[in-house]
Amino acid sequence: MASLDKGRDQRAPSLPRVTPATESVPFLFAAGRRALLRGERDQSRLWLTRAQSHTSRRTPEPLRARLAFELGCILLDDGGTEAAESVIAWAESFSQRPSSDILHLRALIADRRGERKDAIAFYRRAIAKADSALSPLSRVLELRNLAETLAHESPAEALTMYRHALETLRAHDLDPRLAPALHNGLAYAAICAADLGLAATELDAASRDALRLRIPLMRAYAVYNRSILFELRDEVDHAVRAIEDARALSESAKLRDLIVWCWIRESWLALKRKDRAAADRASASARRLSGEAHADALATLDAVFTLVDGDHLNAAKLFGELARRYLARSDAVTAVTLLLWRSVAYRNANAPKGAKAAASEACALRRKGPVRVSPSWWAREVVEAARLDGGDRCAGDLLQTTVGILDVARQAVELNVDEIRVGGAPLPADAWQRKSGARVLRRLFALLVAAYPRLLSRDRLTDELWPDSEGDKAVRNLYGAVKDLRRTLSAVPGVGLVAREGGYALELGSNVSRTKSPVDRGSAR
Repeated sequence: MASLDKGRDQRAPSLPRVTPATESVPFLFAAGRRALLRGERDQSRLWLTRAQSHTSRRTPEPLRARLAFELGCILLDDGGTEAAESVIAWAESFSQRPSSDILHLRALIADRRGERKDAIAFYRRAIAKADSALSPLSRVLELRNLAETLAHESPAEALTMYRHALETLRAHDLDPRLAPALHNGLAYAAICAADLGLAATELDAASRDALRLRIPLMRAYAVYNRSILFELRDEVDHAVRAIEDARALSESAKLRDLIVWCWIRESWLALKRKDRAAADRASASARRLSGEAHADALATLDAVFTLVDGDHLNAAKLFGELARRYLARSDAVTAVTLLLWRSVAYRNANAPKGAKAAASEACALRRKGPVRVSPSWWAREVVEAARLDGGDRCAGDLLQTTVGILDVARQAVELNVDEIRVGGAPLPADAWQRKSGARVLRRLFALLVAAYPRLLSRDRLTDELWPDSEGDKAVRNLYGAVKDLRRTLSAVPGVGLVAREGGYALELGSNVSRTKSPVDRGSAR
């Protein structure tokens, strides 16, 4: 067993000939481990199940627990949490004392079910009892799996655990083929902690070891993570080349899951290059191969497309729903980013209260944990949203980036008191049909255009629009008209309606030009 855990002689370890007639639990277990190292999963499950059938109370407890862990992991990978639970019940029929390997298997089952808090608790208990395990390899695997679970929630702690796992691997001369996975995981945690220099160093180590040890999965992951690193440094062209290389490696090794993640990232990076057609093609490729594990990422991509297409209020709703789902599994890093995108969407929909509320929620989450950057969906707009709607304290230590995705959506807009033209075409008449009435909305908009960039007080607007109405009723009418006008303007990129100092004013982007007639100038005095 020690030889197998050190990764030695995996091709022909010095085992006696093991046959279906063999009854020695250690030999059957070693045959199962050897088959697993060779990638022969079905054969491994067969030998481990035979070892299980010959186990008795005379079998040493550490060996029983490790056997349960190895067999449970295979059953879990085959999709059966119930089958893995049955292995735990079998192991505990011999002893109720929770061993490190059994606690580790419980953690993996909880993780598979999305019960992150329970998983983390089981991982911590398993690590604390690691001395009861058959081999130090258990501690390495427990540290790695807990670090992977914590990378988004607590990247600093994840970094410490990955380092400890690497030190344990080297100290006990264990299987070196685990090293590339540990270096990759450490690099990803470093990215989450915004330590891009450390991430680059660890990715170099992961690539070097994966190439030397001929592990295509870890080599592909190293290139995939390097694409994230390039993107966060605003080197988008390098990021695109890296993700294309990662996909090519994944396709040659038939790594279907990673192929989908590559396509998702290619779609996102295409948006950063302002190539919507390429983004659509990559997204379609991802969907053809995707599974349940990719559902939320693809839903986020849909929300991003919705935002880029100018359906801002719907995008805000989608980002909010997704943020709740990520929060439910304690992924604060992604939730913060999605809430900031929600703020961006509301701001573009001329809904400043919604923008500020979303940014405030994101900033409150940041105060609970050291979120500085997300490895997914990070762009210039989210940092701007944190600063504009969350304040300098919220945005101060966020990782700055200069490349965004919304530049392409900013069509030329022309305003005058009579109409709005987007990309040369007038805003459709039905866009003005709201509860307040098209006539009122057009008059309100004309007053604001004529006054730009000055602010018009609420009193001035109510007097102009409802001169014969009682004061309270006129104010209620104004609030309704402002709400309706914001909805109308949500389809107009670069045009916002802001409230401040007891009045309202237009806020225009650089893509907006404005003209006024002499009559309109007089009416706005």
